[in-house]
Amino acid sequence: MIADYNTEGTAVRIDPSTLSPGRRYYLLISCVIPRPIAWCGTLNDDGGYNLAPFSFFNAFAGTPPIIGIGFSPIEEKPEKDTLHNVRRSGELTVNLADMELVSKLDATSDVLPYGVSEFEHAGLTPAASELIAAPRVAEAPISFECTTYQIIPLGEGGSTLLLAEVKLMHILDTLIDNRGAVDPHSFHCIARMSGGRYAPVGSVFKVERDTEGAGLL
Repeated sequence: MIADYNTEGTAVRIDPSTLSPGRRYYLLISCVIPRPIAWCGTLNDDGGYNLAPFSFFNAFAGTPPIIGIGFSPIEEKPEKDTLHNVRRSGELTVNLADMELVSKLDATSDVLPYGVSEFEHAGLTPAASELIAAPRVAEAPISFECTTYQIIPLGEGGSTLLLAEVKLMHILDTLIDNRGAVDPHSFHCIARMSGGRYAPVGSVFKVERDTEGAGLL
C-alpha cells in the first residue's frame, strides 16, 4: 500500500515539457534539496585563475573515484567558463566549503568577465595543486585534484555533464575520524537549496542495520 505524503493535499501533475527552461530549472532545484556544492578551480586560457560553484554535483563511483558536475547554460554565458577551461585543459579542482566560507563561495557565483579572478573578487587564496595545474582554494577544508573522465552533452539545450576522476585528495586532519573518514559532526558543510538559499547540515543520526558490514560509512 502506498501512503499519501499529505492526506490534506492533492498531488499536482506537472509535465516538464510544458514548462519554459527557466521554470523547469527552478522547479527541479526546489525539489532536489539539499544539494552539495562543487567549488571548481580551473586555469583560464591566459593562465589566470577561475573559481565557480556548481550545485548539480555528486559522487558517482568509488573505483575509480568519479564525481559528476552538471552545467546549464545561461543567457549571459552559453558555456560556463569552468567548462570551457576543462575542455581545454582536462583539469579542475573541486573544493568543498564549510559554513565559515559561505559568503565567499556565494561571491564567486557572480557573473564576471572571462579572465577576472573570482579568487581576488571574493578575497580567497589560490593554492598550488600537486598533480595538476588548476588551483585549489587554500581556505577550503577539503579539496580534490581531478582530471576529465568524460564530457557528455545532455540533449539539445546546451546542458552538459562532466564526469571527473579524483586523482588526489586534500583533507584537513582535524576532520578525519578513527575510521579514516570525514567526521560529519566536525565538517560543518553547507548545501544549496533554491532561490539563493543555503542550508547547514542539521542533526546527524545513524540508522542501525542488522546486516553485517552494511553502512560502514
